[in-house]
Amino acid sequence: MNSLRPSVPSPRPPRWPARIAARLPSASQTAKALAFVALVAAGAWTAYRYAERAETSAIIERAAHRLDVDESTLKGELTRYDYLPALLSLNPDIAELLRHPTDPALISRVNRYLADVTTDSQAAAIYVLDLSGTTLAASNWNQSVSFVGQNFSYRPYFIDALHSGTGRFYGLGSTSRLPGYFYAARIGEGGRVLGVVATKISLDPIEALWKRGDETVLVADANGVVFLTSFPGWKYRTLHPLSAAARARIDTKRQYQGPGALEAIGLVRRRLLAPNAEIDAVSAPNPLAASPGRNGIERRTDFVVVSRRVSGTDWRIMSMTEIAPARKSARYAALVAALALSLATIGTLYLVQRRKVIAQRLAMRETLERMNDELERKVTRRTGALARANNSLRSEIAEHKRTEATLKSTLEELVQAGKMALIGQMSAGITHELNQPLAALRTLSDNALLFLQRGRPEEAENNLRVIGGLIERMGKITAQLRRFSRKAPAELAPVAVERALANALFLVELRLRKENVEVVRHAPEPPSAYSEWFVLADANRLEQVLVNLFANALDAMLESPVRQLSITMRTDDADDAFVDIVVADTGPGISDAVRARLFEPFFTTKPPGAGLGLGLAISAGIVRELGGTLKADAPSPAGGASFTLRLRRATEPGRTDETTGPRPTDTNRTGTDDADKEPR
Repeated sequence: MNSLRPSVPSPRPPRWPARIAARLPSASQTAKALAFVALVAAGAWTAYRYAERAETSAIIERAAHRLDVDESTLKGELTRYDYLPALLSLNPDIAELLRHPTDPALISRVNRYLADVTTDSQAAAIYVLDLSGTTLAASNWNQSVSFVGQNFSYRPYFIDALHSGTGRFYGLGSTSRLPGYFYAARIGEGGRVLGVVATKISLDPIEALWKRGDETVLVADANGVVFLTSFPGWKYRTLHPLSAAARARIDTKRQYQGPGALEAIGLVRRRLLAPNAEIDAVSAPNPLAASPGRNGIERRTDFVVVSRRVSGTDWRIMSMTEIAPARKSARYAALVAALALSLATIGTLYLVQRRKVIAQRLAMRETLERMNDELERKVTRRTGALARANNSLRSEIAEHKRTEATLKSTLEELVQAGKMALIGQMSAGITHELNQPLAALRTLSDNALLFLQRGRPEEAENNLRVIGGLIERMGKITAQLRRFSRKAPAELAPVAVERALANALFLVELRLRKENVEVVRHAPEPPSAYSEWFVLADANRLEQVLVNLFANALDAMLESPVRQLSITMRTDDADDAFVDIVVADTGPGISDAVRARLFEPFFTTKPPGAGLGLGLAISAGIVRELGGTLKADAPSPAGGASFTLRLRRATEPGRTDETTGPRPTDTNRTGTDDADKEPR
């Protein structure tokens, strides 16, 4: 039988909003979480910006160094053929052909001569034009694409050569359809213009060299037309849209032709980084604006563009490097910073919590130990303190040893790094040091050819001997760099000062004559026991320093009305252990501010493109290695600059006492006494 007791209702669980509210974090916890997120975000953003700026700066620096090399290569290739017009104008057959343009035998002889010169000089083509612009003779006279009979009167190089004497122009050949750089020179006789001789060279090897690099290198003319580039898809296109007038001028010259020629690439500036650096993007809507990608895949991206004007021209050379890798590295840096901040925050919270637990346990243990035995606790505390002090001392000793080893290793690395930096300076300056021998080689070879043509084989043979000596000397100069890289010391030996001066003056003899510079030499009489003054040095390096001082003096006197190069050799009466060589000029002189920085690498007072600022720095390093000093003297009231080279005096080779002997024959001595005579 069922009972009739009333039922008691069971308690209901709380409603779901109440349960969710109970599990939600408190306001303080939310604030801490937001602060943590803000800290991580700020750290990641700061790391991203810093890494992006650092990577971009590194890209700009690498691009600037690359442009130095590329511009030097381009200018070297252009100036390599400057001598051809002067050489060709010396051939009497060319002038005779311009006076008698219908002589078949004369035409055949000039054609073969031009072909031989083209083969020797590795030019693309050489041809002779009359006053109407018609080609009378050409090096490619016997080829399927010949310039003979073609009229080039519309070409700017022909027009400029007739009016100003010389002309230069880059463009596609109207006959061969091959691009090239054109030199032109006017040929005249007796004040009457006879015609023009033109030379065409190919710049394709430069483009092939640029294509091996990671960056995109291009050269644009004054109209913004890209005519040299490591990315073929941009050749003959424009950086920005051309005006109708500019396009008409280019069409008149027939300078650029072909599919897509003069179409705009569409570079859009995103951000200016420096006066010569910016971030550009290729405009997406333009189908011709595809940018060069790796493995031949074309895609659109942003570039770090570093540009400069090619000195002596209206061209602009540019280096374009993708910024995507830099941004990728910046993202990695931001991610690492975020993870590091997160781990640091979590570790800090863990340590705080652990310290609380440890503090509670230590308090309980301390209370129990105090109740047990106060004395034992003090002994244990002192023992623990001594053990910690001992461990700390051992750790400090080990840390000191590790620090000492690290410092020693770092010092060795710094010494080696300084050596490598000096090797880089010598490598950058070796081109400058070889320019003078190369100019002398060119002059001597041209004169030898003239002597052979005039039936004077003895003079030609003498010039060839000098050429052989110069080539051997250039080999010695370059060998110094290899010996230096092997950490070999300088080969010090007694060197005749007069011989070194004569050899150095010979290397700049061409400039001395050309610029009408008077050389004045002062030298005291050597001791009675010696035939001449000797210093302890390396002959090649000493001559390298002297040539650099002479070249700097000549550069300083370019605008001076009085040009005098003074070379004084002297010794100190009180201490004759050193010999001073003083090189002075009559230029504008050197201010105190400039004199304080003369021997710093890459510091120069010359205009852009005229020097790298490494000559004096390298010379000072060489002199220090020889055990001497090189300094710029204080300004004198007479004006001009003066440099003093001090080296240790040495005894004459083969002489161990003060007895006199015959003076050694100096077979390499040259000077400027033959300036008014025929060339050697």
